[in-house]
Amino acid sequence: MSHHNDDFDTKLNQLYKQHKNQNKLSNIDKKNLLLGDEKRKSTPEFSWVNTLQFSLAAIALFTLFNLYFNEQAYLTSPEINVKSAKISITEIHYLEKNTYHKKIKYSHQQAKEQLAQAKETLKNQVLFRGRLINKADDWYIASCNKEILVQVNASLLQQLKTNKTLDNNIAQGDLLAFKHNSKGEIIALLKTDNMQQCRG
Repeated sequence: MSHHNDDFDTKLNQLYKQHKNQNKLSNIDKKNLLLGDEKRKSTPEFSWVNTLQFSLAAIALFTLFNLYFNEQAYLTSPEINVKSAKISITEIHYLEKNTYHKKIKYSHQQAKEQLAQAKETLKNQVLFRGRLINKADDWYIASCNKEILVQVNASLLQQLKTNKTLDNNIAQGDLLAFKHNSKGEIIALLKTDNMQQCRG
């Protein structure tokens, strides 16, 4: 049996050597193979196409994030600044010890006649419309013509909720209509969708 294995190994070695001699690389083939290997080592791993694709992807991501955060800032910013110099009259409505109070402040300290006239105008105004520009503890509502800023304190908002005269689905930027009684006190605050009704 061992003789048979030795013959097989001998024949196998002969065939291997014969095949190796028949398939040898010529000197030119060896040089070409070595040059090709050197060229692959000298070229960078990233080709210009890969670099271009990477750059375009980075620019696209930057643009996407920029648009997203700018949109968020635009959506969450109030329409006008509460301390805007254009607003000359500020109304403050609040409850203190279950008593309704209303103050009117002039930001430019105008004359007493104008204050009395504004109080009379607001007292006679039964229906007022404006846009909610800030919804925190106190709400700020700017009239449609942006001349009057109404501040409604949290205590009055709570009272309106208790009386069920305050809409539950009011969000910042909504157009609001609120009704006054004969004393000029706010008795209802309702959301309205009719933009054409927006008159200060």
